[in-house]
Amino acid sequence: MDVTQEYDVIVVGSGIGGLAAAGILARLEGKRVLVLESHFKLGGFTHTFQRKGFHWDVGIHYLGGLRQGSTLRGLFDLVTGGGVKWQQMPHVLEVFHYPDLTFEVPSDPREYAAALVAAFPDEAEGIARYFSDVRRASDWYGRETYRWSAPGVLRAGMGLAGLRDRGLALMTTQDYLEQHLTDPRLRAVLASQWGDYGLPPSRSAFSVHALVVQHYLHGGWYPVGTSRTIADGAKEVIESRGGACLVDHTVEEILVERGRVTGVSVSYKKGRGPRHTTFHAPVVISDAGAHTTATRLLPAGRAPRLTAAVAAAEPSASTVTLYLGLRDSPATLGFTGANHWYFDSFDHDDVRARWGDVLEGRPPGAYLSFPSLKDSEAHRHTAEVIAFVGYGAFAPWRDEAWMRRGPAYEDLKTRIGEGLLDVVERHHPGFRDLVVFSELSTPLTVEGFTGHREGGIYGLAATPQRIRDHLVPATTEVDGLYIAGADACSPGVAGALMGGVFAAGAVIGAKGFPTIMGAARREARAEP
Repeated sequence: MDVTQEYDVIVVGSGIGGLAAAGILARLEGKRVLVLESHFKLGGFTHTFQRKGFHWDVGIHYLGGLRQGSTLRGLFDLVTGGGVKWQQMPHVLEVFHYPDLTFEVPSDPREYAAALVAAFPDEAEGIARYFSDVRRASDWYGRETYRWSAPGVLRAGMGLAGLRDRGLALMTTQDYLEQHLTDPRLRAVLASQWGDYGLPPSRSAFSVHALVVQHYLHGGWYPVGTSRTIADGAKEVIESRGGACLVDHTVEEILVERGRVTGVSVSYKKGRGPRHTTFHAPVVISDAGAHTTATRLLPAGRAPRLTAAVAAAEPSASTVTLYLGLRDSPATLGFTGANHWYFDSFDHDDVRARWGDVLEGRPPGAYLSFPSLKDSEAHRHTAEVIAFVGYGAFAPWRDEAWMRRGPAYEDLKTRIGEGLLDVVERHHPGFRDLVVFSELSTPLTVEGFTGHREGGIYGLAATPQRIRDHLVPATTEVDGLYIAGADACSPGVAGALMGGVFAAGAVIGAKGFPTIMGAARREARAEP
């Protein structure tokens, strides 16, 4: 470790975007790829942790689009060497809870539409149009994000082809719903999954909302054996081609000479203090987030367009997560493995405005997920309760060490955790009696382990402005430097994966993206 090592590609960060780019370049191009991770575990938001025999995923709660033979499933197989097995969730995928209204979402678009019409019969025409427009806007977004990183001639042609649906895609979700649907309760129900991208309807681009809705129309899946199997599979692929994955290695700077990347300088842990070394490669892919890349990893002034782009974009939302260990199966209370969304109002912007109430133990909304009911290999029962929260209340402890932030911080965490438990208990009496272990993570946890600005979990916020201005493509103005992850595509695990696909495609060249997608389709067809 005290000598410089040479690689074909260096990937900064081991989130799914970085692992995807690394795995694809290793498998399809035979590249020797070095993945550097500052945390003591690989995987980013796909890693897991355990306490007292309980295991939790920190970022994967469910994934859509993974039907047998699907291209997305093929991409995961390509990246992990087929190392991940997927378990489909129950037919009722989501349950939305509102005052005096509970709505169950089936894993079939026709059943979903029929259930909505049954609940809101006067809105049948608007509901039919909604599902049609979701497909149009989602397709537009997929093409548009690829176009950002496509070669110049292709980029121009794709831009002209997308003009017809551009206006629809760049509306806010609220504007779309208000123009086409009358009942405010229906509008609220249709917007319920905004937690999957972190912006309420008044601020989110309809195309991003549509992307998420479309993603889950045919159900949800969960990795058997937890999401750690994703990093394990990708690591095996990378190392089998002569690459390496190193944890506890923090990239301090991306090295640039004469406008081109040459490698990275790194600090790593060994013995009593940090050591330093340099790795060299003609290609560096950053999965550390566009903001971190522009403001912390690159020398000042090296990438003015990227710096301006991240300065113009909003950070994504931050969260608190209550990790619960249960004495018995939640099925004893009627839970099936579906996700539950709780809102104390039909006005999502009002819910967003009251995020501060989470700090007082009165969350206006929450999300409940059961990892153990989704994973056939789980040995003990677990749950997670998540709520959005502002970062500011936690900032005073930002410079304090993890697990050593003092009694006032612990009191705040206890109050938040009790409030999240209260939400679930009100809807499902007896839930508290199942809980034998709890631990709360805050935005400081996310910020400390991932380096994401203010503990944001979704990268740059998915506003119409961000998408309209093409803020962060996978390619950059620095020769040899690429951006992977959610910022190069869209929020969420699948979006971050595609950001890695775009980065790998750009590294390969003009035929890179079609080559990757063709390989993914072959992987999908080869599945037993």
